[in-house]
Amino acid sequence: MPTLTEKRYRALVAAIAEITWTTAADGQVADMPEWRAYTGQTPEAVRGWGWLDAVHPDDRPGTAEAWNAALAGHERYAVEYRIRMRDGSYRWFNARAAPVLDEAGEILEWGGVCIDIEDRKRAEADLFARESDFRVMADAIPQLAWMADATGALYWYNQRWFDYTGSDLPAMVNDGWRSVHHPDHLEAAAAKFAHAVATGTPWEDTFPLRGADGQYRWFLSRALPIRDAQGAISRWFGTNTDITAERGARLALAEANEEVQRYAYIVSHDLRAPLVNIMGFSSELDLLRQDIAAALGDDPRAAALDADFTESLGFIQAAVGKMERLIGAILRLSREGKRQFRPEPLDMGAILRGLADVQRHQAERGGAAVEIGPMPDLLADRLAVEQIFGNLLDNAIKYLDPARPGRIRIAGRSAGGGALYTVSDNGRGIAEADHGRVFELFRRAGSQEQPGEGIGLAHVRALVRALDGRIDLHSTLGSGTTFTVCLPLRQAPSEAT
Repeated sequence: MPTLTEKRYRALVAAIAEITWTTAADGQVADMPEWRAYTGQTPEAVRGWGWLDAVHPDDRPGTAEAWNAALAGHERYAVEYRIRMRDGSYRWFNARAAPVLDEAGEILEWGGVCIDIEDRKRAEADLFARESDFRVMADAIPQLAWMADATGALYWYNQRWFDYTGSDLPAMVNDGWRSVHHPDHLEAAAAKFAHAVATGTPWEDTFPLRGADGQYRWFLSRALPIRDAQGAISRWFGTNTDITAERGARLALAEANEEVQRYAYIVSHDLRAPLVNIMGFSSELDLLRQDIAAALGDDPRAAALDADFTESLGFIQAAVGKMERLIGAILRLSREGKRQFRPEPLDMGAILRGLADVQRHQAERGGAAVEIGPMPDLLADRLAVEQIFGNLLDNAIKYLDPARPGRIRIAGRSAGGGALYTVSDNGRGIAEADHGRVFELFRRAGSQEQPGEGIGLAHVRALVRALDGRIDLHSTLGSGTTFTVCLPLRQAPSEAT
């Protein structure tokens, strides 16, 4: 008759275990009722080593080896294997057993339990699959990726990091990343990241990293905190994006802008001064014309000379006026290059409708209809965007074909991380040979009866580039023109270059 203590022990085992069993001292099974109830084996089938037939074939060798080792060493037995249920399906179990010893230390019997761990195994498999997917994704992205713990200590990198730096994980963990940073930028970057970790705020910085070839390339690095269910930061995930080419392009653009500034200075100081003199002398010549006309009196040549004089003077004054407008346009373009861009949310539909309203009378005089289609909004500098599309709309209206009613359509769509806007017309079109030239300073294509200095499209391209965008042209002479402007949906604050 079992004692109360034994009953409590058995109740405790039944509460925590799926299957309990005992064997003789030599490990031979006489019977395992709970095992049989689970597997459907008969008493004869389970006896001796027969119970092993209910273990998954792939797990039997390891299970037998572990059981024999425990018997031989009089040690605890622990193994994981799959057991076949009565319906033929398998579930994972953790099997444990320990010898029951007498006072002399001899084995009396073995007692064991099998605990169902199927849910744990599935969770582990799911986690492994997710981790495998994450590793594949992390190694597939073009960025160098890394993770740090809640204190900011780095413990994981993707393969691209190792490929670029020529290092390995032991060399990079914790502060190992410092070895590939440029010494001139290391402490500033480390301090900025330490501040982000301390405050729990996203981190962003740019700095050079040394590659396996010993050369440095510039990277944009970003990191975000990953929080647990309680909101506490558990780790950080960061990426480093190679921006060497983009940075070089920006520097080249900045140098070009400085060249424009110098050119504009020369224009404003070296050309404007003689223009002022020419304008002054033209006024003197006009007075001189009047004196000559008075001196000639009734001379029969007076009228013809005065007409020639007036015509020549008109040519001079028109040329001076055009030069003055050209100088003013160059100075406006140079000042635009120094303007600080201020991004703000833009309702692009409203902006373009407003631009079309401003030019409505001009469009109506040309017999043109302007259609504004659906389009995505932007976060960008309002003035720059208005100047870009205002110039393109003005060009479309200026160069309509008088032989047919004008049709101008502006539309847009999202494309990846940016937006594509098109300004299309059915106007005169641009000859293929002039497609590249129209974006150059002082270059105009086709008929020149419309006023202009050849700066508008150059200005548009400069603004689009300053907003990290791109402008393309498709046009067929005699059929029409489409300008396509690609802009990022979000524009970070920056100085125009």
